[in-house]
Amino acid sequence: MTKEYLDLKMDFMFKQLFGHPSRKNITIAFLNDLLNRKGQDRIVDVQYENTELIKSDPDGKTGLLDILVYTSNHERINVEIQVENQHNMRERVLYYWTKLFSSTLEAGQNYTELVPTIMISILNYLLFPHQTKRFHNRFHVYEDLEFFMWSPHLEFHTFDLTKFKSKWKKYRRGMKAKPPAAYPWLMMLSAADYRKKTIDTDILQELEELAMNEQEVLDAIKEWESLSANRENKVMLV
Repeated sequence: MTKEYLDLKMDFMFKQLFGHPSRKNITIAFLNDLLNRKGQDRIVDVQYENTELIKSDPDGKTGLLDILVYTSNHERINVEIQVENQHNMRERVLYYWTKLFSSTLEAGQNYTELVPTIMISILNYLLFPHQTKRFHNRFHVYEDLEFFMWSPHLEFHTFDLTKFKSKWKKYRRGMKAKPPAAYPWLMMLSAADYRKKTIDTDILQELEELAMNEQEVLDAIKEWESLSANRENKVMLV
């Protein structure tokens, strides 16, 4: 019987796999690999925070984040996945960052107690179609002429799944070394397409091979299979 895999780009699937306390080991591995954290910089624990931002939108609506955690490194990380281009992502990230960053400061606290806030945007469209060919971009605020950083407390990451999949298909056969740590997770997110009702079997095959040496990736695939077999999740796609 052929295994079924639902599209992890769907909010409800993404949150269940990568943002649920029962799967904390997957969340931690996912974040460490996306951010290329190694050694003492690795995240070893996370606390899941409320993803509801009260009146975060200009019209007074409640904003809902996909994943928000406070890490063992004393930082907040927000992960958002977006399938459709709403043509406001850059402004949205800035706006949500200001809300998250400022909300860590309570009355009477010093500004030095504000914690670094990292925004990760995983996109299924071209946010920077002409500026770069890279699928992963990292942003800070730098001085215009001498390029020194204003503060490490602001950090944005974008992952373009369309560019990633194109690069993977073009170069994967020539890759002799172990691929970068983020690859298996991006492959997982790229494999299924609920709109086209397709699954990329080449990606799945290579993903299963990589998982043989990556326990957290293997755990994630098993959980993905379980979530995909769940009747309630299937109904959500109808």
